[in-house]
Amino acid sequence: MVTQSRVVAAVIAAAGFSRRMGRFKPLLPWRNGTVIEAVAAGLIAGGASPVQVVTGHRGAEIAQRLEGGPARVVFNPDYGRNEMLRSYQVGIGALRESCLPIQGALLALGDQPHIPAEVIRQIVERARSEPDAVVIPSHNRRRGHPVYIPEWSFAELLGLAPGQTLRDMLSDLGGEIVYVDVDSDCVRRDMDLPAEYESLRAEYEQVS
Repeated sequence: MVTQSRVVAAVIAAAGFSRRMGRFKPLLPWRNGTVIEAVAAGLIAGGASPVQVVTGHRGAEIAQRLEGGPARVVFNPDYGRNEMLRSYQVGIGALRESCLPIQGALLALGDQPHIPAEVIRQIVERARSEPDAVVIPSHNRRRGHPVYIPEWSFAELLGLAPGQTLRDMLSDLGGEIVYVDVDSDCVRRDMDLPAEYESLRAEYEQVS
């Protein structure tokens, strides 16, 4: 009998309204597609699988963009509360129901299409070497995303109450946290404002 390898999954929070941007971030242009397509593709190329995209506002449009690809889509019915934690809980809940041998999951932001697959691969490889630790990328000793959490911590994440955050869980876990030092600040940057989006496009969009 062949034992199936445990997988490092990813959950992308993409259920919000993008109010500060003024345009819907997941569907903004990026390279030859959209932001959400680039985020999912980067995680997959970096070794995360399955990749779970949690949608809410304009969820049908995101699902249409991802249709036929390897990323899976799950809907967050509570997206109106605009809490990222709830999206992660929905995504982790879907992974637990999948019956896959999950080692852990990367918790990714839906507005970081610029993070190179090589950086994702560094995090995944560190997670595979220390599967029971929390793995966080950092630049100049400052934390970034995506954050890897091991399967044993899923119950703690699902048990967080409204108003709590991922940071609350990381503070309470008491387990080992290891850091992956990266050379660029890409893991700390996202696109909440139009100027940030344009800056990231100018710096990263043409990078293969």
